[in-house]
Amino acid sequence: MLLFKPGSHLHWLLTALAVTGEIPVSSLHLFGNRRSMRDLITKLTLVQDYRNSETGDTMRCQLLTLVGKGENKSVRLLRSGLPLLDWIGARDYHEAAFWVHNFQSDLTHREPLFRFAEAALMFLQAGAEIRPWVMPSLEDAGLLPEVPLLYSSRELKKLRDGELKKIQYARVIGAVYSRSAAFSVFNTRNAVMKWNGMGELKARLSLGDLAQRSTSASKIDSAVLFGTSTEVAVRTVDALYKNRRLELRFDGVYRYIYFVPLCTEGADQLRLLLTPDWNEKLLSALFQPAQRSYNRGVFEYDGIVGGVHVFSFFDGDLARLIRLREALEEEHYPCQLICFPFQVSLAKQVLGDLVDIRINEPGDVLHALGVERRTIFES
Repeated sequence: MLLFKPGSHLHWLLTALAVTGEIPVSSLHLFGNRRSMRDLITKLTLVQDYRNSETGDTMRCQLLTLVGKGENKSVRLLRSGLPLLDWIGARDYHEAAFWVHNFQSDLTHREPLFRFAEAALMFLQAGAEIRPWVMPSLEDAGLLPEVPLLYSSRELKKLRDGELKKIQYARVIGAVYSRSAAFSVFNTRNAVMKWNGMGELKARLSLGDLAQRSTSASKIDSAVLFGTSTEVAVRTVDALYKNRRLELRFDGVYRYIYFVPLCTEGADQLRLLLTPDWNEKLLSALFQPAQRSYNRGVFEYDGIVGGVHVFSFFDGDLARLIRLREALEEEHYPCQLICFPFQVSLAKQVLGDLVDIRINEPGDVLHALGVERRTIFES
């Protein structure tokens, strides 16, 4: 008999599937130990007895099935397992969101689910709330709580009498709102996005209208872009850099584009980005007041130490990295870039020898900001 208890891998897997519908097998590492998750899922594809540790209720069913092949293979809830969703209060939401558990089989419809599933797991690791059945509606929420809330594009399209259907043809998969901040969310996975500049602009403006109503942010000017690897980020930068029509470029729509790899290290970076007033706290920890640039200068940098311009890349901002390269190619300044170890390859491939690179460990940076690094999947 399998024990169902809050905080267990079984609990979080069921929660994630209730929200996302299905999860790519290739993304199971986002739960922590890939082998442990594969072993658990193998058990859950067989008929098992379950007992709720809080209520003592029991149930016997086959909970999961595996669908698709190769890179498109995914984990999906079976209809026979839907009563288990009552244990987390998610059954009504799941059945309404997924048409009483009817899924499309073609990849065109499954790919958006995959993109959102991976993003949701990353935000779950980083401490954001992803459960729509416990989150306030953005239509009448008033001022939101400080905890970051991830709303899927599917949920956003239902708001304001269809006004947010403007995001229908955009690549955005959701948005994060909290009391103090708001940003759009994208997941390019292992490909380079082909951006519809005007479509993304309309989506950003619509999402920004919601931010004005429910947060202290006056607009949305930043986006989190998930991807599988550094190579994806480099190809994304190259594609943006080569497109000289700024109004159609992704960095022409969003001034800040934070690339976050789909891995445990990326979850550390995401924790930084979800920290209230993170940029000011980070710069205050890195520099003395007299060293900071305060956005004054001939190009974007964060401080001057010993005559060297220092650029913080802990946020993984691709748009700002492009602007730095363009400035240093025009006129060379002594410049040092500081980043996490997993960002070094990206910085070197984009900037070459234009800057010196210094690394800081994620744990040290998060500790300086007072951010807890523990993941919910450690239980």
